[in-house]
Amino acid sequence: MDSKLKKSSLTYRKLKISDYEQFKKLFYSCFRKKISFEFFKWRYFGSKFSFCYGVFISSKLVANVGLVSIKLNSKSNEIIYSRHSSMVLKKYRGIGIFSDLLKKLKKKISSKVNIIVMWPNKKNFSNFNIEKKNIIKKKYYIYKTKPKNTSYKITENSSISELMRYKNYIKSNNNLFIKNTSYLKKRYLSYNRNEYFINKYKFKNFTSFFILKKNKDISGLNYVLLDHFGSTRINLKHLSHLINDQNKLIFLSKKKIYKPNHKLVDFINLKIGFIKKVNFRQKKNFLNKKEIYLGDTDTFITI
Repeated sequence: MDSKLKKSSLTYRKLKISDYEQFKKLFYSCFRKKISFEFFKWRYFGSKFSFCYGVFISSKLVANVGLVSIKLNSKSNEIIYSRHSSMVLKKYRGIGIFSDLLKKLKKKISSKVNIIVMWPNKKNFSNFNIEKKNIIKKKYYIYKTKPKNTSYKITENSSISELMRYKNYIKSNNNLFIKNTSYLKKRYLSYNRNEYFINKYKFKNFTSFFILKKNKDISGLNYVLLDHFGSTRINLKHLSHLINDQNKLIFLSKKKIYKPNHKLVDFINLKIGFIKKVNFRQKKNFLNKKEIYLGDTDTFITI
């Protein structure tokens, strides 16, 4: 870190709800987006494990990282952290403040968790000083489909308030994270529920559900596929029909798609870091047959 800053009064601590105004200012300065108190409270104070950790110079917040607790879909069902809201005030970038923040935070959480999921943006690749050999990297692609004129729809839309009607279909299946009833209620019913809806598809004895969000950008209204529950045996078939039924659908793909009605709009880098040593077999098989969705990230959350 810059020697001048070492001599100044840097304070590292967890943020309180009363730090919202400082968080809001830093967030807007870094991303040019407004962030509501409701989001701040819901995202980082909605459980006893989630929190934000920041660097203050005097009383001014100059850097922050948010950690959201989530359970891994594995035999152990261990709690891990997903990293969000990583930001540093522009005048303090490139001098080691953020790296130092992550090192200190890693020491604090290393006795509680072993895995940190990171969604690095194009300007931020810091990784808690975890060795490269203990990090899994994977690239995902975000596609938007072109509008279609279809009069006959095979899938069926319903309000997100119907979610609990389908609770018998909610199982974690092959998700990377546990997606039980409690998770989906907190994620889609406790904050901005009016933005979401459910898309249902039935085939023979199988039923599949996607959770979608109404989204607006410069191209107008579109729809984002955020999550899935129900039968995994027909989810690809369901997706195919949904693309035909829903104009301008945005979804995440493991692979590149070469179809004329699919436009690549962005990509997501996923990093999974192991604080303690990980063996080669565990690292190789960690993401095997596991799914992530755009709902696992903050990419399309209204802030």
